[in-house]
Amino acid sequence: MQRFIGIALTLLALPALAIESGTVFRDPLTNGQQGPELVALPAGSFTLGDSLKRGNDNERPPRLTQIPQAFALGRYEVTFADWQLYADATGKPMPDNEGWGLSAQRPVINVSWLAAHGYCQWLSKVSGQRYRLPTEAEWEYAARAGSQSYYWWGEQLDSHEGNPRAHCRGCGTPRQIDSKTALVGQFAPNTFGLYDTAGNVWEWTASRFAAPFDGQEHSHASLLDNGPRVTRGGAWNSGPVYLRSSLRDMKQPHISDYAQGLRVLRELP
Repeated sequence: MQRFIGIALTLLALPALAIESGTVFRDPLTNGQQGPELVALPAGSFTLGDSLKRGNDNERPPRLTQIPQAFALGRYEVTFADWQLYADATGKPMPDNEGWGLSAQRPVINVSWLAAHGYCQWLSKVSGQRYRLPTEAEWEYAARAGSQSYYWWGEQLDSHEGNPRAHCRGCGTPRQIDSKTALVGQFAPNTFGLYDTAGNVWEWTASRFAAPFDGQEHSHASLLDNGPRVTRGGAWNSGPVYLRSSLRDMKQPHISDYAQGLRVLRELP
């Protein structure tokens, strides 16, 4: 796969037309606000799963996977500020922020898969674009950003308090946040320009969990399907091993907790 180079520096609000890979933009909403920051990603191919034989059985067999269409993904995990627009517009209660403070700048938590799906539907309606959760194949492609290593940055955690790679238990992040989420964007982004694809909060995907892979990594679970969903990326209360790019976990779609959040995908024309 061609290595991704660079991120556009200008934050744009763009109409529905071709968007160059690397562009950072936000969609205008009908209420005069703007949607989450997005990064346009190119189509490509990669090896999905554990090709290093250091992971779990449910990450194998690794398979060459095509991402045939470019798409845009949230530059950050969806924040409480992003979710507040949805709550204000629909009258839905805000998720519990656990009293952690500065919640507008923290990733939203205590959000079930069903609630995340509802947020994406609302965002599609008020933006005129198609938003959804990424499939687990799209998520891993974006998180890897061209890498095939244990972590997206390399084979070792290589993280200490002076220069932590990500937010997790054992990642060397500051003690004042060792029992809660970090503000989004506090650690270096991957090569695609995406922040917190390892650690901070688990991220819902659109995919139903199957172990081992069953060829449905590109599929979207139905609302009527009560089976477990794939969640990815590890969280603030996870050990470093859970931050691996190929690590898969599962949760039931109605479950919400203080380590679970989401990142949105926006389809591109």
